[in-house]
Amino acid sequence: MNQRKLYQWVGTISKTWTGVTRHFKENVRVFSRAVVRSQSSQLWKIAGAAGGQVQVESQRRRLQRFVKQEQPLSAFFRGWTSSVVKALQQQQGQRTLVLVVDETKLKAALGVMVVGLVYEGRCIPLAWRVYGANKAEDYPAEGQTQMILGLLEQVRVGLPAEVGRQVRVRVLADRGIGTSSQLMRGIMSMGWTFLFRVTKQSKLLLANGRYVTFYDQVQQPGQHYQASGLVFKKRGRLPAHVRVWWGLQAQEPWALVTNDPSLTGWEYAQRMWIEQAFRDLKSHGWQTELANLHDPERLSRLWILLVVAYAWMLLLGAAVVALGKSAPLKHRPDGSCVRRWSLFREGRQAFLTACSPF
Repeated sequence: MNQRKLYQWVGTISKTWTGVTRHFKENVRVFSRAVVRSQSSQLWKIAGAAGGQVQVESQRRRLQRFVKQEQPLSAFFRGWTSSVVKALQQQQGQRTLVLVVDETKLKAALGVMVVGLVYEGRCIPLAWRVYGANKAEDYPAEGQTQMILGLLEQVRVGLPAEVGRQVRVRVLADRGIGTSSQLMRGIMSMGWTFLFRVTKQSKLLLANGRYVTFYDQVQQPGQHYQASGLVFKKRGRLPAHVRVWWGLQAQEPWALVTNDPSLTGWEYAQRMWIEQAFRDLKSHGWQTELANLHDPERLSRLWILLVVAYAWMLLLGAAVVALGKSAPLKHRPDGSCVRRWSLFREGRQAFLTACSPF
């Protein structure tokens, strides 16, 4: 992808979004750029970095209106998903898209459920839901599973036509989310595969009629176990394949369930990439926890700007690395070399250095 074009990326891709207004697109273009320049989630800092001929106070009021007024989130999720997937397919040509479902907390007061697309050690959020995290009555009324299936559906309708015919979709989730036969069935109904970590107590019914707690089938690091049968004895006996891996450096095994017999289980390691993304969106990048917003709906709208800016910097960072303009490599004691900076940091530094002429 051309580096110069990436400086204009948001303005270019937003032209293809349907169901959103020209004003919405312009706000996303202006303020996602300002997020990068300010490296902040605080509205007054973003407004101050918006630049242009408009005074800072006018930009602040404009940004406040954006987060205060209802925005077409579903339409944005569709257009955003399409834009991101097309960009990554153009760059990598992957045969499998890997989605991760996970939750992050902000100031322990708000929860954000995210469906993201894994990319180069990170994860790009495609759809999300923000809600109160401290009281049961503040949690989405439909419950966790239906909320997640709703987010996955919004991503599904935004996927380009070739996904599903030529490109497969896999969904990863940790045990707090993945121990759900209902969620598994919902994903299967979409024609997708899943690889979920489940709780230690989960059991498998083997073909010989014997139940085993498959987590207990490995006893020390380096061991693994795999079998097929029925899982969730009390919730419908779902046909599945189990994989249990205990990595040499891990504190405990992964107990995994999938509907794809070709998976070994190590593919689950990509789930951790979303945690790196959350760290970038928080302390390593946009300081999300400092945003002075306590209303879930308003924070959900602010996330549009934060996520677009984040994905933009990842793609720009990949272009910088491809052009050989990244930070000097870090040499390990064993003689190997690794990138010193993440793609996010590479892209952000390149943008901050070069944004003035653009």
